[in-house]
Amino acid sequence: MPRCPICSATVKLTALTTPPFCSERCRVIDLGRWLDEAYAVPEIRRGDDDEGDGEGAIPPELLRGDADEG
Repeated sequence: MPRCPICSATVKLTALTTPPFCSERCRVIDLGRWLDEAYAVPEIRRGDDDEGDGEGAIPPELLRGDADEG
């Protein structure tokens, strides 16, 4: 059985209205952590446009949407 990501209590997913959390309290704690930025989605850093050889850069025609025209 899965466990609540906040308190590690066993969670029966079919019996709850707050999955994957065991209770509304744990759901609100998790939300508060996101709002306080305790959790974050990592940002992929890339070099500036004028640095390097441009490898991995998006071609300008794709940015404009002109790639399939012609």
